[in-house]
Amino acid sequence: MDQKRFVFYFPPHQDDELCNFGAAILRDLDAGHEVFSVLCTDGGASSARTCIGNGETCRLHGGTHDYRLTREEFSAARDREYHACCAAMGIRQENIRISPLRGRDAELTQAQAERIILDAIAGFPPDRIAVKAFVPITACRQNPDHAAVARAAQALFDAGAFGGLTQFYEAIYLDAADGEPYSLEKLTLNESQRERFIAASRCYGLWAPERGFFAFGYHSVKDEFDLLAADPAGYVCKF
Repeated sequence: MDQKRFVFYFPPHQDDELCNFGAAILRDLDAGHEVFSVLCTDGGASSARTCIGNGETCRLHGGTHDYRLTREEFSAARDREYHACCAAMGIRQENIRISPLRGRDAELTQAQAERIILDAIAGFPPDRIAVKAFVPITACRQNPDHAAVARAAQALFDAGAFGGLTQFYEAIYLDAADGEPYSLEKLTLNESQRERFIAASRCYGLWAPERGFFAFGYHSVKDEFDLLAADPAGYVCKF
């Protein structure tokens, strides 16, 4: 193995660390790198907050949606899913981070994202830092928080703030990939990695309100989780 690297992933929202980066995180962990996940927003704008307070019985878990959470309570519950997922993948607890500078969901700017990245990597040798983030996607309407982090990572890399940048294409936009100026490399998993991926995905489907878990990931993007369970993978942009 090459010299150990400090690999920083910057998921904009809770569940991005799995849905788009999970395959790469598992591979980096097994390669012996020091892996960090740094959450960039509070995730508070998700429609899942309204869903679990609508009073309806849910087909996902048989429970009733009688939980009306404040934005702060909702974000805290999503943070619990995030921590549990990262731990299930094998990231060390001290490397599972929520940026103290994180922005509000749907309001993150590129400047804020640059500050988040610089704060996270401060003190590490720049030539041994590898940042992994989304690529800005122009062929479709990308989530603004995703775009902010993507552009921030690119700008800082171009300015020499760290030595390596890997950019990921979002799986939900694969149909638009032909319109982008690069090809994609599919990252696949071995059997052990697949098992850890599936275990991590269950953290976003756990319905245990008494413990503060409301299956927000599945309430938000169940179809995406189901597709990933069938084919856990990541997509790296090749320029």
